[in-house]
Amino acid sequence: MALGTVSIQEPIANWIDATTGIAKASELVVSLLATCDFACVWWLAVSLQQSEGPTLSWLRRAPVTCAASMAILAVAFFSLAPATDRFGTRANGWWIPYAASWLTFGTITAAGAGIVFWRQRTAVLSPVLRVSLMAIALGTSAEIPYQAFRGIEYFGSPIPALPLICFWISDSRFILVALGCSFAALEPLIRSAVSWYCRQLLYRLWVLLRQATPELMITPSRSQIEDIFNLRDSREQLHQRVVDIRDSTTYLSASWASPELLDRASVHATKDGYDDQDRMVATACWLEVTRRQALAHSPKLYRNLDGLLLVEVQVGNAVALREVRQLHRLYRALKSRAVREFADSLQPASTTPA
Repeated sequence: MALGTVSIQEPIANWIDATTGIAKASELVVSLLATCDFACVWWLAVSLQQSEGPTLSWLRRAPVTCAASMAILAVAFFSLAPATDRFGTRANGWWIPYAASWLTFGTITAAGAGIVFWRQRTAVLSPVLRVSLMAIALGTSAEIPYQAFRGIEYFGSPIPALPLICFWISDSRFILVALGCSFAALEPLIRSAVSWYCRQLLYRLWVLLRQATPELMITPSRSQIEDIFNLRDSREQLHQRVVDIRDSTTYLSASWASPELLDRASVHATKDGYDDQDRMVATACWLEVTRRQALAHSPKLYRNLDGLLLVEVQVGNAVALREVRQLHRLYRALKSRAVREFADSLQPASTTPA
């Protein structure tokens, strides 16, 4: 698409004609690039269709076969047609079979790609990809009326407004397909940015729990500045951070939690006016107590507790935004006055770690 846009510029077109010494060679170049453009969009559609299941072998080969056939026909009819008939508004002589071939090729590729894109737009979960597929679907569908109007231009009665209509439809197709592909390219960047932001939200909670459970350390410790500028594999790093937090909370509960502690945490959370359906404050209470006991190297209890107040796990998606929000709420609860008072009440000030 980029090469085609450059090739239609007058200085470039004149240079191609002058260099080759062939009249309207630049327009043949543009035609061949457009053939590749249409075939690539159709190939993308066929590739998407393969994600649903096995595709017929002839359909997988269709974009390349049609493009190669159209390219051979374009060169052949360009060579046979007089210079005055090449790429004219109306088809004459040897340019008639070229016009018929090009209209057929354009309609087949547009219909073949458009049908798939319209169907696939409802199958993706990402809003960005849905917008991308919608834009590409609209762009490829616009090619069908364009080919119809071009057919009228080639073989019908002249209509003054038709060239302008064709120009705008062709431009719409170019813009929509280009934007659709660009939006799709932004998807991994957006997901990476969201993962990086979520990782920063969890940094302080992660550090608090790592300090209490250094024996669980898998990834090397780093400062927040280093963490901010670490942009590699953001999604995987967020996943690892969530796993580290889960492991630490499970380890602390298995090592130092007790039924009495859980009961007192639940009573304290209710007494302070929190909704008894929201377990976050109660969870933060026992977690802060066990964290301090871990830092003080208190003897481990190793009790098997039923109905333990653990952080809710979002099954099937370790980096779900809902879970990140929950863990961030847990950190804020840990730093709240109510939780600090509860932990202080269970531990003498002389043994409370800083």
